[in-house]
Amino acid sequence: MCSNNYFSEMAEIPSPKNSGLILRKWKLKNNKKDQLDKYESKFLTEYFNIGLAFYKYAPDIRLSELSERKRAWLQELSEKWKFCETNLPDGFIYKQLKSSNKISEVENQLKNFFQMGVKILCGKTTQPLIVGLGEPSPYETGITLDFLTGLPIIPGSALKGVTRRAAIMKLSGRTDILPYGNEFDELAKAYDQHEQIVEIFGTQDQKGKVIFMDAYPVEWPNGLFRVDIMNPHYGPYYSNPSEENPPADWYNPVPVPYLTVNTDVIYRFVLASEKENRDLLNAAVEWLKFALENIGVGAKGNQGYGVFQLKE
Repeated sequence: MCSNNYFSEMAEIPSPKNSGLILRKWKLKNNKKDQLDKYESKFLTEYFNIGLAFYKYAPDIRLSELSERKRAWLQELSEKWKFCETNLPDGFIYKQLKSSNKISEVENQLKNFFQMGVKILCGKTTQPLIVGLGEPSPYETGITLDFLTGLPIIPGSALKGVTRRAAIMKLSGRTDILPYGNEFDELAKAYDQHEQIVEIFGTQDQKGKVIFMDAYPVEWPNGLFRVDIMNPHYGPYYSNPSEENPPADWYNPVPVPYLTVNTDVIYRFVLASEKENRDLLNAAVEWLKFALENIGVGAKGNQGYGVFQLKE
């Protein structure tokens, strides 16, 4: 629709209630919507697919006030969105995870569902959590969202990787070292063929005997998302390190807002294996506990992100 030198369109973002609408508005130039300096987007409903809104329906943020406009949009995105599970498939694992407050009951349901041995951990974020920070997006930063629900999941591959690091630290007795860096890499080589490591995590030639499933948030009393900020001070040095661009304090900081998972968000972590591998499953659970409480999952772990407080 064109009026007063503006072009407006309504975009529907698929939602459980078929009402996920967003209004997009451009300022026209020569009757073409190529003048983006007045490009705006706003939500008309609180039920929408946040994954599509985040990755596909971003407003124009190529302006001089890039940081503030981006921050305002991300803030609106996190505050306006509400989760609705009305039309999720009955067999979808998320419905199983939320079916009861008692972990034992959920474990029994999943055991019947998968016909395997299942263990569930329940943990609460003590700091923000960000997985997929480096994914391509319109905002310079990304976040891993479930395609169907839009929930910020922790992929099973990420949990498997951090659990393997925890296993190496525990088996070697070197829980005092950092789980990254040259010292850890040397330790990892020494334990690469350890029997439990191979059995649980597998190799190029054989699959592991424990399955690490994607972790889903099930409760968020203070909101699921929050906007955080990075404030790099040495942009010229990072982009082109040289004698002309040393890491000096005279550069202007460039704030970068980004979307994260809030604190006090409760996730459920599911591990499974064939019933005859119960000892391996129990070992993997103990290592995952250590990883969640001491290493953290996702990006910015050296700042405390991604650490969980496990609940009994």
